[in-house]
Amino acid sequence: MPPALHQVGKVGAERTHLEARLTSIRKRMDAAYGDRLDGKIPEDFWERKMNEWRMKEQQVKMAIQDLCNAQYGDRALYAQRIFELANKAHSLYISQNPVEKAKLLRLKFSNFSVDAVSVTATYRSPST
Repeated sequence: MPPALHQVGKVGAERTHLEARLTSIRKRMDAAYGDRLDGKIPEDFWERKMNEWRMKEQQVKMAIQDLCNAQYGDRALYAQRIFELANKAHSLYISQNPVEKAKLLRLKFSNFSVDAVSVTATYRSPST
């Protein structure tokens, strides 16, 4: 798996973990609210726990936001590298032997098939 895709998988797993944690915190808040309305817990305990949970909720929400920002930053860096390669592709292609030229074409145009004679475009849906 390419490093960028591996990183996306790690980011997705971390986001899933954080969202589950957020859901858990919110369930506790809801349950405590019900207990407070039913008179099962005193007001001062409820306020203290709610403040703790609100702080945890904000921390998790910030972590999710940071994760999203980092993921977009990684995408921007990946896109920048693609553009850098695109800018250098012509001079690289001209200076390389046929085997290296084929490798460059395969790298640059992953939707193309290359054989000894021709280059053929293979179109596919972006979601696959």
